Amino acid sequence: MGSSSLFLFFSSALLPYLCISGPITIQTIKQPFTASHFQYIDQSGVFLISSNGNFTASISNFEENSPYYFCITHAMSNAIIWIANRNQPISDSDKLYLTANGLAINTTDNSSNTSVAWSTQGLNSSSKVSAMQLQDSGNLVLLDRNNVSLWGSFDHPTDTIVMGQSLAVGTSVDCYTADNDRSDGDYRLVVTTGDAVLQWNRMSYWKLSAEPKGSQDSMVPVSFLALNDTGLFLLGSDRSTVVIKLTLGPANFRVAKLGFDGKFRVSKFVDKNWVQEFVSPDDECKIPLICNKMGLCTSGRCSCPPNFHGDPLSKSGCTPTDASLALPSGCIDRKELNSSVFYVNLGSELDYFANEFMAPAKRDISLLACQDLCTRNCSCLGIFYGNSSGSCYLLENPLGSIMGSSSSNRKRLGYMKTIVVSSRANKLNEDTGFPIVALILLPSSGVLLIITVVLGFICWRRNRLYRTAKSKLGRGDSSSSELEIISVPGWEPRPAYFPLHALEMHEKKRYAELADSRLERRVTNEEVEKLVKVALCCLHEDPMLRPTMVTVVSMLEGTSPVTEPRQESLNFLRFYGRRFSEASRIEGSHERNEFGSSNSHNLMSCMSAQQLSGPR
Repeated sequence: MGSSSLFLFFSSALLPYLCISGPITIQTIKQPFTASHFQYIDQSGVFLISSNGNFTASISNFEENSPYYFCITHAMSNAIIWIANRNQPISDSDKLYLTANGLAINTTDNSSNTSVAWSTQGLNSSSKVSAMQLQDSGNLVLLDRNNVSLWGSFDHPTDTIVMGQSLAVGTSVDCYTADNDRSDGDYRLVVTTGDAVLQWNRMSYWKLSAEPKGSQDSMVPVSFLALNDTGLFLLGSDRSTVVIKLTLGPANFRVAKLGFDGKFRVSKFVDKNWVQEFVSPDDECKIPLICNKMGLCTSGRCSCPPNFHGDPLSKSGCTPTDASLALPSGCIDRKELNSSVFYVNLGSELDYFANEFMAPAKRDISLLACQDLCTRNCSCLGIFYGNSSGSCYLLENPLGSIMGSSSSNRKRLGYMKTIVVSSRANKLNEDTGFPIVALILLPSSGVLLIITVVLGFICWRRNRLYRTAKSKLGRGDSSSSELEIISVPGWEPRPAYFPLHALEMHEKKRYAELADSRLERRVTNEEVEKLVKVALCCLHEDPMLRPTMVTVVSMLEGTSPVTEPRQESLNFLRFYGRRFSEASRIEGSHERNEFGSSNSHNLMSCMSAQQLSGPR
């Protein structure tokens, strides 16, 4: 290689490093113009500064070996007030272009394919951009040749509002995902015609009008939110009528910022330090995802709600304690629509962040109707029900944290929607051939004629076993295990009178003995006691003493105390039980003669549920 060729080779290789950094421009840059972090590396990517020196425009990263962004920064505090390409960061060699069509950032991948990472879309095609200007307020604007603004960064905020900036109705401020991830997060501040509200996945959890430090001066519709040297204001269309205000002390420079933690903060810069003036929500439990999905927040601490367990701070969060149940995943899996649904009771001491900020899905309906509304909605993951008002609130996907109720006048009952998965419960179903899941669901839905269901089950089971026994007797197999009706200790099924047996166990306070032994520990003595007492109340001989279905529902759901059965109105069961035993013995005789007599009938299988449960 000759000396001239060698000179050309080294010149071309070293030229980018010899002419490495462009000069910083003050206030205005004419088009055409390009910039990259590499071009302005000596200035840390800064290529434009406002005339007062308070703000800079640069292509910078926030820590070593991290991606780059086109951003506006408050020079003295080094606080970033605006980012263009927050959802698509670039490399140090990717370029920002200023042309007659506006601003655009192009990025090149490893295969040398070029794409647009960000641009100022929506500019009037009839107007051409002449220059880019960084104003003393921190607003980056594009101007035509007559210095008319065609586009401004203040109209496209990220997570921060600065003094002198205003947000029109419908505009939002969106938080970052995390401190090291500047992409759009799930929390946002939205200006509406009546308020400024914080939302998570479009569900509200805070509003300025409810803030104790704020005040409402007018009822005219809101047009703008503005931040100035005296506070934060919601203004009418004339830009002077104050609707709602948050008055703060005087400040030379102030910002309002929505953090990725879901909190809205207002701070001022004083003596080279940031001083926080306002933060809300002050109750961390009102932040929708403070304890992750299904976590319970109480006084700022995370745990799991009743009937749930796990680590609320982990990704898996809280799951049902009962391994046979699982939280649904919304409308993602359409198979869940055909799954058996069970509502897990959270009690009346808990609440959900969105309930105070939305109207109920339905009013003046029963708890059962509210649950049914959720069951038929694949995006519904749970309900809160106003017991006194009949208001039904649906918890829709995605699901946030549950919070401890801090208000004494909140009397909403919480229920989480779960689906029954393959488990011990379904195994019992497979073993018996009876849809036991339906029985599990009945107490939670509140639709329960207990005696009819229980004795209907006995009747069904008796019929099934009768056919099985008939078949087995025909081939000489009379295994006694096949003649089992229901595994209730101390109860001889045939002489099959269960209401009387339930009354006797109630008198002896031996409720657990009434539970099928195959349920093992899936039911508690208290649960069986409640069911037995409600069932016996439904059997009162005097119709005036029988509870209405509304009362039955409320007793089963725990919203009203369980009524004690009236002994004097249940004595008929003893007489009826003797008659039933006699009928059972007659039936047994018929069964023994079944194969020798063509006109014998299975008496018990033909008895109605009303006959089984006694006179109604």
